[in-house]
Amino acid sequence: MKIVIAGAGRAGSLLAEMLYKDNEVTIVDYDKSALDNLAGLSDVTSQLGNAQDPSLLQGLLSAGCDLFISTLGDDRANIIASSCAKNFGAGSVSALVSDMVYINSSILYESILGIDYFLSPDQLTATDIANFTESPGLLVSEEYGNDRIQFYELRVWNQFKGSGKTLKEIMEVIKEKLVIGYIKSGRQVDIPTGETRINSGDILGIFGKHDSMARAVKIFTGDWDKKKRVVILGGTSISVQIIRALKDKVSVVKLFEKDKKRAEELSQILSKYKVDIVNDDPLDNRSQLMAVKDFDVFIAPTHDDERNVVACLLAKDIGIPYAVSVIYNKQFGELVDRFGIDFSVIPYYSFLNKVLRIVYQNTVKHLLNIRGIEIAEYEIKKSFKFLNRALKDIRYDIGCVVAGIIREEQAIIPTGDDVIKEDDRVVIVTKADKFNDVSKLFK
Repeated sequence: MKIVIAGAGRAGSLLAEMLYKDNEVTIVDYDKSALDNLAGLSDVTSQLGNAQDPSLLQGLLSAGCDLFISTLGDDRANIIASSCAKNFGAGSVSALVSDMVYINSSILYESILGIDYFLSPDQLTATDIANFTESPGLLVSEEYGNDRIQFYELRVWNQFKGSGKTLKEIMEVIKEKLVIGYIKSGRQVDIPTGETRINSGDILGIFGKHDSMARAVKIFTGDWDKKKRVVILGGTSISVQIIRALKDKVSVVKLFEKDKKRAEELSQILSKYKVDIVNDDPLDNRSQLMAVKDFDVFIAPTHDDERNVVACLLAKDIGIPYAVSVIYNKQFGELVDRFGIDFSVIPYYSFLNKVLRIVYQNTVKHLLNIRGIEIAEYEIKKSFKFLNRALKDIRYDIGCVVAGIIREEQAIIPTGDDVIKEDDRVVIVTKADKFNDVSKLFK
């Protein structure tokens, strides 16, 4: 696929790094030093120039472009560049935006400007955090097979009765049709077998139908039906969108904002929501922090990674059960799990996974990259060489776990005795380093 990325900043460079091995990637930026930082990506073509310049774009896209993504630092610049790219023949165009007016009116803007996708890392991050807040222990939620098969990433709670038992033993007891696609125990991520043991604190990638998954959440993470009391540190864009996403799903929201002017602005912005805005900093005022010690979830979405982590550790120290941190530095984010923080989100990673789905949508129905694991959905052709053979007999040949099968609109959560048939759609789970080989097999 021919992909053109406008902007070599954080988002653009991460996209180039993620996509260049399997695609023809060109990245354009007026900042030579930003392009020089990508010199290590040998197959990426760099173009020095202004991505909003119609003549530059026209020349750049004349050789063909399947996907154009604008990641410049300004919403309007991204919209201008993306709209121009569409007019110059780009197959699909996406614009990175921060202002929610574009997200909320995306259908209107798409029809007028021809932009296929408006992508907001802040909005995607807020959605992830709101989902976790509603069901602590539920880290990721996705749907496959036209929403017939659910995928949850769950953290096993400390009162899980099956802790220390093998996967086979646990599945025999809970009697739910589920597939455990992967397990993260400590720093190790593995595709499990029936003899793999599950312990409290492990992270599980689980697939199943809706009813079974609802019960799985309660089994592995505890019953959190009550509405929760939530503390948010800092009045960032992500904070505002978290509050909007939660709406009536929580009983109390207390938002700390140390800047008086911003606190006053937030009072206007959030006037329709039940939120207590406090013009103070609980990290500097211990009494304010102690006043929320009986709350359920503490969220730190400021732009300062260290501040977020310290705040979460203090929240855990005073007894708040769940702490959530936004992290911007990839390397720093890899350390957060070791600090005991329950949930962390790197905003651009949510954005990157969204782009992955766009890139592979013509050959792979849906795609998620998580913890070095790839999840994808394929339609099975007659040429698939393992047709009509039991999954238990071909698992090592196909190099992946088949987590779900859609057959004639029916969802099947497979066992080892199930088979793959022509025209089935299958959801597979594999290690990232094996994905290309597995993908070739299923394509």
